[in-house]
Amino acid sequence: MRPEKQLLLDAVKDQIKEAPGFVLVSYENMSVNLNFDFRQAILENGGSLCVVKKRIFLKAASESGIAIDEATLIGHLGVIYSGEDIIKTAKIVRKYEQDYSKILKILSARFEGKICSPQEVEEISRLPNEDGMRAQFLSTLVAPMSGTLGAFQAALTGVIYCIEGKIQKQGKMS
Repeated sequence: MRPEKQLLLDAVKDQIKEAPGFVLVSYENMSVNLNFDFRQAILENGGSLCVVKKRIFLKAASESGIAIDEATLIGHLGVIYSGEDIIKTAKIVRKYEQDYSKILKILSARFEGKICSPQEVEEISRLPNEDGMRAQFLSTLVAPMSGTLGAFQAALTGVIYCIEGKIQKQGKMS
C-alpha cells in the first residue's frame, strides 16, 4: 500500500477507535451550502463529518474489528463521527435525512459497539438526550417520595381542620 493511503487508513482507524460511535450516510448532489450547514450542525454538537472512500473505510473498520456489510454501502460515503452525545448526533443526521431525503440517506451506524440498521438509528434519534434521560430518571425516583409527602401533608391538614372545627363548635356553644 502506498504511504499516503496507509496514512489515510491509519487516520480513519484512529477516528473509529476514538469516537463513541458513527453514522454512515450516502449523499448525492449535495450543494455546497447544504454541506456547510450539515457539517456545522454536526460540529456544534462535538461530531465531525468525513468523506472517505468505501474501500479505505471498510479496511479500517475490518482492522478495528468492526464487521460492516459492503452491500449496504451505496453512493458516496460520508462518515459522521459522534461527539460525547451519540443521541444528539443521531437526531441531527435523522433531521437532515428527513428534510433532504433525496440527497441524504442513512446507511448504517455504530452505537455502543453495535452495528445498527437505518431503522434502529431512527429509533435512537427519538430517544431523549442525556439531560432529558436524567430528568426522567430523577422524576421516577422523586415520585414515591412526593406521594408519601402528600399523604403526610393531607393527614396533618386533616388534623388541623378537625381542631379548627372543634374550636368553632365550642365557640358557638358558649
